Amino acid sequence: MPQDHSSPPSPAGDILWLGVHKTGTTYLQSLLPRARPALARAGLLHVGLAAFRSLYTDPVLNGGAGTPTPLPRDDAKAPRYLIFDENIPALVQDVLSRHALYPDGAERALQLARRAGIHPNRIVLGIRSFDSYLPSLYCEVLKSMPFLPFADFNRIPLTALSWSNLIERLAAAFPLAQICVYRAEDLKGREADLLAWVTGLASQDFPAAPGPVREGFSQGAIDALHELHRQGPVSRQDVVRCLEAHPRTPGSAAFRPWEDARQRDLKLAYALDLEEIGALEKSTQDRVTLWRPKGAAS
Repeated sequence: MPQDHSSPPSPAGDILWLGVHKTGTTYLQSLLPRARPALARAGLLHVGLAAFRSLYTDPVLNGGAGTPTPLPRDDAKAPRYLIFDENIPALVQDVLSRHALYPDGAERALQLARRAGIHPNRIVLGIRSFDSYLPSLYCEVLKSMPFLPFADFNRIPLTALSWSNLIERLAAAFPLAQICVYRAEDLKGREADLLAWVTGLASQDFPAAPGPVREGFSQGAIDALHELHRQGPVSRQDVVRCLEAHPRTPGSAAFRPWEDARQRDLKLAYALDLEEIGALEKSTQDRVTLWRPKGAAS
């Protein structure tokens, strides 16, 4: 049977957490500094995100510039490292292609592991239903890239929307690693439980941090930006002004680009993909493992 959160992965080796974007990564990362003493007692060292990106992730994304410097270890090959950076498989603007999500994700992760000298026993991957993931990813791209209408951004065909394909590519790139998968839909209020499942520590070792900022843009902000785009180029200041004029609040509608039929299609594609992941669990004898916390929807 597939494991639930009470049956954690094997504790040996490094942990490479790849995100993905928009699966609760910012809040999960904020819990790790508070847990450093507990992680240290378990022989795990978490490298801060800014430093790691500067030294390792950014050079990989820039084509391998600079001389690789492996992370330090002692003669007993300690410490074990916990690396957590959702930019490793791709920057947000490079996630979608005509044939896959994160088309170079496995290759980038392998390059990063070699550059940093890590030997992951666990690869951690968050996934999310496509109907909510694609709009959320689009809003994230708008924060850092020139404005693009959603229809131009979302050119990935339904047949290319597959987390199981990315998981298979990661499993092939890291044949000795367990691929630990969690669903963003299962995460809210269970962040400490997920971190405990991944690290082998206790949930109480990850005290809560201030809550994450509400994600995404309001429907009003996106509508206003698209109207501006019909009139001419949209500047960064235009984006800022639209966000200020139409903030995302509990009473405002979130950006929803789909007709009901398309949303049903995307939800069904995700459900079928979860079936594929379940099949991978069985065929790999749980080397691919989906986190199933108690009380989560099936």
